[in-house]
Amino acid sequence: MKIVTYSLYVCGPQDNTDYHDQLSYSVKSLRRYNLRVPVHVFLYGQHSATFISRLEDYAVTVHQMGAYEDAIRHIHPGPHRALTAYPVLHKWLNFSALETLAPAQILQSDCDTVFFDDVEILFQAYAKKRFYAREEPVSRASHYGYDPTYLDEDALVGIAQREGAIPINPCNIGVCILNHGFWREIGKRSSMFLSYAFRFAAGIARNPQHTDLLWPEFAEALAHDLAQAPNTSHLTFPSSNVWILDQMALWLTLGHIPGLTYGFLSPEHVVQGADEPGFGQAKVVHHYFGTDKVAFRSKVSRSFGW
Repeated sequence: MKIVTYSLYVCGPQDNTDYHDQLSYSVKSLRRYNLRVPVHVFLYGQHSATFISRLEDYAVTVHQMGAYEDAIRHIHPGPHRALTAYPVLHKWLNFSALETLAPAQILQSDCDTVFFDDVEILFQAYAKKRFYAREEPVSRASHYGYDPTYLDEDALVGIAQREGAIPINPCNIGVCILNHGFWREIGKRSSMFLSYAFRFAAGIARNPQHTDLLWPEFAEALAHDLAQAPNTSHLTFPSSNVWILDQMALWLTLGHIPGLTYGFLSPEHVVQGADEPGFGQAKVVHHYFGTDKVAFRSKVSRSFGW
């Protein structure tokens, strides 16, 4: 079985947000080219019946996962406030819900994606290795060139080696393909993944040059957790972008999986970001981070005739 998954967490009341609009739009574009592939959406927090009904109109299976904090605490019984304050860890915590399906291939997609062709193209083109994703922008593998002030790969390799993990090439996890039951291997290490996320966060909090990366809620939650666990073994955070903390935690976790094989998705199939050429020309999907998302979807709608 091949499936597509999304994951969304919102805090607060059941109001519609742009995240809901992004997810609905992505599914709508996917269904424009493929009516058959099962799509599963994992929802944390409270979401309106109207939004859920909209997803079900596109033959989406909705999994209501409850409170994000509860999911974190179930897996990571230690200090949890900082992890809960970091809102994008959930997409790697959903695999236990897929056990009865036992999919052979999973395409995990962020909400801010638009499909321009049949997702089956990706499943067929990227089936050999266990994990595929695009390279992280301005990493050494990036066509933009390497920027060590954004991501210090030498420091990251040193961290991986000290942790007993195989260093892997930094990848962007907005669009990923998992093959050959690899999702089970990641699921077995969800506690490790959250531990790495917390240790990187602790490294930011303990570095005076990085504390400006923290927003107030995150900083307060970290201070509380570190007061409870002052002996936490922190990891130096080798980036100027706090929003790739989850990616770094995943990269280290992947490095602990025996028999890992991985590769990059081609920009001919997956376009990423606002500056990369390929609007409307992506053979399959565009991950449109770093741009005016409402304006981007409006432009796509005009090209689709919606």
